Amino acid sequence: MKQILLLVILFCSCLLASCSSDKSPGMEDIERARDAYSKGFYLEAEKDYERYLQIEPQGADRKEAWDRLSEIAVTIKGDYDRAVVLLEAMYLELGGNANEAWKIMFQLGEVYAELGNRPKAIESFEKCLMHAEGNPEHMYRTQLRMARLYRDMGSYDLVASTLENCADSASESESKARCLYELAQSYSFISGWGQARKALEQLLELRGLSEETHALAVFLLADIYEHERDYRRTRELLESILTTYPNPKVVESRLGNLPDVQPEPIPLKPPSE
Repeated sequence: MKQILLLVILFCSCLLASCSSDKSPGMEDIERARDAYSKGFYLEAEKDYERYLQIEPQGADRKEAWDRLSEIAVTIKGDYDRAVVLLEAMYLELGGNANEAWKIMFQLGEVYAELGNRPKAIESFEKCLMHAEGNPEHMYRTQLRMARLYRDMGSYDLVASTLENCADSASESESKARCLYELAQSYSFISGWGQARKALEQLLELRGLSEETHALAVFLLADIYEHERDYRRTRELLESILTTYPNPKVVESRLGNLPDVQPEPIPLKPPSE
């Protein structure tokens, strides 16, 4: 009986040994990294993910390791210089897939923007446009982000051309409306009231807009009419969104501060003969 028990133990030990030998060299590292990450031990996870990438050049979980390392660098440590290095290395390895390449370059653009390096951010987003071909959502998001960067740089001619392209390439009404709204807002920053009104009127002609998008556009249009001292039209627009604007009290306050406008006199009819 003791001999049979010993044989069973030896057999089980052999099975365990063979199972453990089936594991690739970095499996312990990736499993340990996942466990540490799930428990919030990010620095420990970072070391294990790095080790996995070093010893598993063809590993099936390399994308996970790259993603986690860049996430830790940006959101946990705020180490944007390190994030640049990681994302550029990640792009070299995974950039053959257009969808992955777009995601990596978009994140790199955001990191460069955080570093204040706007030219490099624009360069990254230009690469995003190349990888966004055939994907209207990626194209729209990239152009919208580039336009905001151009606006921060004071390049309003580039803002206008980028947002016009954004509106033209958008595949659905909400995306097109967002581009037109940003265009109108950008024109309002440089007192281009006529161009801003034109963009908003084009926006409001779109079908299928959400109630909130419509209300935001009307509110901005009311701003333009108020600037032009057309208080009657301003009041009409604000009253039309009293129940749909995200913060009705703001609309009520604006209405309360508008100058009183006397109603237009009703023209007298000539006496009948």
